[in-house]
Amino acid sequence: MNTLWRIEDIDPDDPEQRFLPALQCIPIIGRTPIVFVEPLARAISKHLTEAGCPPMDPALATKKFQRPYRGEQHSLNGAGQWVDLDVSDPEPVVIQDPATMTVREREAQVERLRYLGYRINEPEPATPTAQVIDTLDTPPRFDPSAHSVTEVNAYLRALDDPIEHRRVIHTERNSKVRNGILRRFG
Repeated sequence: MNTLWRIEDIDPDDPEQRFLPALQCIPIIGRTPIVFVEPLARAISKHLTEAGCPPMDPALATKKFQRPYRGEQHSLNGAGQWVDLDVSDPEPVVIQDPATMTVREREAQVERLRYLGYRINEPEPATPTAQVIDTLDTPPRFDPSAHSVTEVNAYLRALDDPIEHRRVIHTERNSKVRNGILRRFG
């Protein structure tokens, strides 16, 4: 991607670089400035050199290029502008880190982004991967080895708990290994 061209960084003897600083964000009154991609800017610079234009002289300049105050720092960013030599550079825009915000501030930011048209989905709830079962206090769970294939299949069909479903299939794989259950649910 194009970088910003500064007169200090160019080679004045290279016709393709000689006018690059002057060919970024060319102002047009009341309109968006003209920006050139680097190959086109280099071709114009070479043409101006071949047409006899003298090299750029910083001592004769009455304006300076002010870097874009926000956004990407390259020559295609139209936020850069030509200003008088005595104008100081603007303060850089600082974007707050969401990690430093409170929960309410982050929620307000998310709602503002939704209002602006960004599609932000709610975070997926964490899927529990393990569950501690205290067999002394809790009655024992369904034991597939104590039931028939039809009873185990009926139990698994009616089950809404994915953890219990995985536990029953795991128990079946490690005990009787009945194909009538494992082919359907395993």
